[in-house]
Amino acid sequence: MKRAFMYSGCVLTAFAAIPVTCFASTWTVTTTGSGGQCTADSTNDANCTLDAAIADAGAGDTIHFSAAVQGGSIPISGNSPLVNGITIDASPGGVTLDGGGTSQILYFSSGTFTVSHLVLKNGLGSNSGGAIYNVGADITIDSCTFESNTATSFGGAIFNGGGSLLLINSTLSGNTAGVEGGAVAGFGGNLVIASSTFTGNSAGTRGGAVYATGLSVTSSIIAGNTTTGGSKPDISSFGGPGSLGYNVIGNADNSNLAPASGDQFGSAASSIDPLFETTNAVNNGGATPTFALKSASPARRGGNCTGEPTSTPPVPALTIDQRGIVRSAPCTAGAFDMTDIFEDGFEN
Repeated sequence: MKRAFMYSGCVLTAFAAIPVTCFASTWTVTTTGSGGQCTADSTNDANCTLDAAIADAGAGDTIHFSAAVQGGSIPISGNSPLVNGITIDASPGGVTLDGGGTSQILYFSSGTFTVSHLVLKNGLGSNSGGAIYNVGADITIDSCTFESNTATSFGGAIFNGGGSLLLINSTLSGNTAGVEGGAVAGFGGNLVIASSTFTGNSAGTRGGAVYATGLSVTSSIIAGNTTTGGSKPDISSFGGPGSLGYNVIGNADNSNLAPASGDQFGSAASSIDPLFETTNAVNNGGATPTFALKSASPARRGGNCTGEPTSTPPVPALTIDQRGIVRSAPCTAGAFDMTDIFEDGFEN
């Protein structure tokens, strides 16, 4: 049910002399189906689905998920229409959006969006962007996990073709692109990656994890990714600031990244192993799966989470990690922060 007497979140009055009052609404998804009907600012609609909430939401609105839906999975069939300027926030329990190996999950063309605490998996891009396809919006992706998404050409999980995309505190693993950018591909616009983890992604030619122009990357782990031909298995960057420092790159050969302060760059002859605890992202606390690190990981105390105000878009100070755990100082590179005290020996 759409909001009566409203346009773009503003109440329309009958008297021109009375100022127009604008406000945002909240939409609460209460079921994992499709179709349905939603009421603004209600938390107990009997059949408010994600696609109905997206269709009804206006600029500045936020979509949440009821306790009954959090921790569950919503099948995605076809691309949902997205209204400019909404936030999709699945905290605190997280929600999985599952493309079923047949559908691209989210499509963006304009406006400003925030997407957080989601698992986006099994998306399929018939050309690019298995989970997210952006051709002009400004998007922030926070505390999300992308796994097992596929694109036949570019950006197995994410394709950014314009606008800006800020990816923070997120994990991308097991994504595949037929040509370039196994996890993320960027052609046009600005792509900023901070405090995120990429591993186990693959591409056909270059950039097993990331292939992008206009790229800025900081305080991230990009290691253990592959390409069919073996060239640029982890990252391939063209143009843009490139590294902003404090990254752990397993194999940076021919990546076109110039090392910056705090960077740890490996090579084919001497790759860097981040020392993940598991081969797959798992529940380490928080809303979305992550890769825990062994105590000897080179990423420990190797990050910089104070923010990058000069990047475009700017990176905020990241005081918590993907799980919502307070980051240590100095922080760990990647999405999973290691505290300075460990159970195995209380080492400092």
